[in-house]
Order: sequence, then C-alpha cells, then structure tokens
Amino acid sequence: MAKVLTYTTLSDGRRIDFILDRGKRKNAVLAINEGRLTVRVPERFEVAKIRNFIEQHIEWIDLNLEKSAKHSGLPRTFEDGEEIRLLGQKTIITAVKSDRYFKPRLEDGKLLIAVCGSVDREYMVRQVQTFIVELANREITESMRRLTARMGLFPKKITVKDLSASWGRCSSNGSISINYKVAAYSKAHIDYVCIHELAHLVHMDHSADFWALVERYCPDWKKLRGSMRSDDGEE
Repeated sequence: MAKVLTYTTLSDGRRIDFILDRGKRKNAVLAINEGRLTVRVPERFEVAKIRNFIEQHIEWIDLNLEKSAKHSGLPRTFEDGEEIRLLGQKTIITAVKSDRYFKPRLEDGKLLIAVCGSVDREYMVRQVQTFIVELANREITESMRRLTARMGLFPKKITVKDLSASWGRCSSNGSISINYKVAAYSKAHIDYVCIHELAHLVHMDHSADFWALVERYCPDWKKLRGSMRSDDGEE
C-alpha cells in the first residue's frame, strides 16, 4: 500500500508528524531516517493503536529524531531558530516580521522567512521546504551542466526528487534522478553524486571499472561518499 504523510496528536497536545506505511506485516515498527519518522504497521492496524504505539516509544523517537536531524542537516521542526545545514554551511531558520511578503533567502548564515502576523507552522514548512527544493534544483542543474560536458556523458532525462533510500538513481533507459536532500551538502558532495550517476550510464554496476571512472572525475570520492553514507543508503 502507498505511504502517506500524516500526523497524530499525543495526550499532552503535542503534534507528531510521520510517514504511515501500511503493509503485509505482523507487527508495528518505527524507523527514522534524515530526521523523518516512519511508522510501519499491519494493514488493519487501527488509528488509535498507532497513536498509542507512538506514545509508548516517544522517548526513543525524540532522541533519535534529534540525532538524525542534526546529522543530516535537514529541518525537523521548521521552527524559528532551528539550526539546519545548506550547501554544507550551518544555517538558522529565521522568521522575519514583515508587512510585505518576500521569497525565502539566505543572508549571513540565516534562511530568512517573511512572516505577517503570527508564525504558522504549516506556512513555515511550505516556505522552508520550497526553498530547499528550489536550491537543490539550481545546484544540481549547474553541476550537471558542467559535468555532462566534462565527462561527455548525457542522460536522457534528469529529475530532482525525494528518494527514500538513495542519493541518486540511474535507470536502464538512461534517465537520472537525484535526491533533493543533497542540498544539505557542499557543492563537492553534489558533484560527487552527479558524477556517480553519470558513470552509471557507462557501467550499471559498482565494478572496479565503474569506480575507476568515478575517480577520474572525482579523486576524493571515497571521503565524500563516506561522509554521506551514514545519512543514507548507497547511490
């Protein structure tokens, strides 16, 4: 069954956002990746039981959400003052009281979000998330523009999207997808991910020849890959 982004309200009034994954399984399971909670439950698991399950494990959830979010650099609360990482640099989400709306922008280590009146969480989520996706698109497009010309390898299509278990994918028809979450990392990391996927246009495996091609254009690939693997799966 499809995964859905949802939330529950705990007995203390606190809201917990999570991805609900119903499927053919016997038990409920929690998973945390990149500051995001996933609750995997049997197909007929009742909504009330999901909330109770989360309540029973809230201390574990809080501890590991904080660890995961800090490591990945991606937003978790989207609140004013939250520290995140964009293009490898520490960035503070900053709500700015303004009579006029302006698009989110980076300035002096801050991601400035225009706020008229009270701070609405859903508004903050939309503004921050949209900025990160647009930033990822710009940086990946620029990286691919340089690297395709340099490597002489041209994918059929390039898509920037949310990939749940990898930084990038290359399909057998020559289309490449890059995870927008690479926006948390430096431009060198983004180049590595792009080089990795472009190399798959020649070698669809992870053979010695594949890694030799990657190393030709990214000599520091081992260091860059190592710093990203603790956040997510293999590309």
